[in-house]
Amino acid sequence: METGLQARDYKLYGLIVGLSVAIMIVCDALIYKTVNIYGLKITGSGIVFSLNFLLSTIATEVYGYRLGGRTVWVFVSCQTLFVILINVFAVIQPEGNELAKAYYFLFHDYWRVMLAVWAAVPAAYFCNGFIVSWLKIYFNGRLFIARYILSAVISQGVMLLISYPINLYGKYSNSDLVNIILTTWSYKVIMSVVLLPLGLFLALLIKRVEKTDYYDWGVPYNPFLVFRENDAAIDRNRYDRSKNEQEYYRRTDNGSAPVGGS
Repeated sequence: METGLQARDYKLYGLIVGLSVAIMIVCDALIYKTVNIYGLKITGSGIVFSLNFLLSTIATEVYGYRLGGRTVWVFVSCQTLFVILINVFAVIQPEGNELAKAYYFLFHDYWRVMLAVWAAVPAAYFCNGFIVSWLKIYFNGRLFIARYILSAVISQGVMLLISYPINLYGKYSNSDLVNIILTTWSYKVIMSVVLLPLGLFLALLIKRVEKTDYYDWGVPYNPFLVFRENDAAIDRNRYDRSKNEQEYYRRTDNGSAPVGGS
């Protein structure tokens, strides 16, 4: 019977949260840098960003929607602090020297990134968490590859359609902005496929280390309730399911067993 999410001494959850925060702050720092590849423009943040969606998907797949959602609020808070400090120091004594002028020119309206963080990050990541969690229940833990790619395609599209107009409107022409959004989304979809073997490996590895394979039966998908403890006596951790059940899934799926414990 479940005793609450905080009762488990997870070994790798803190590492996943820390890496997620670091990657998101790097993405914020690279938001204005674009790379031109044969006329296709992509932001530096877009190149790095897929790694964080990978971690978010794995966190929800292993620990469930609530712990995955808590990770989202942690890095949203850290991003907000980062953006505020960058913006404040950009507008303090902007005429101090040439470097200060350049810093002001680049970051004086960095508050737009904060608006994008508040609007786009929760929308995209909780969309990702919902898709991963709901499809895991629907398919009883099977079809990880399909669940992973589908969640990435939809959620990263949500992220770009909300955040890039807020961050980049006025800094690039409308045609360039559309180019950046489409190119970055295409790149992220391709990277989701490229990172799939790594995601599958890490999901299996972390489940074995943590002895956790969480299913969100009866868990509300309200993003503002992710810090509330479980209120139902349901054993949602199915890592220790029987060998017979695992073998059943393998037979019925022609070898596509759930991404879970053994």
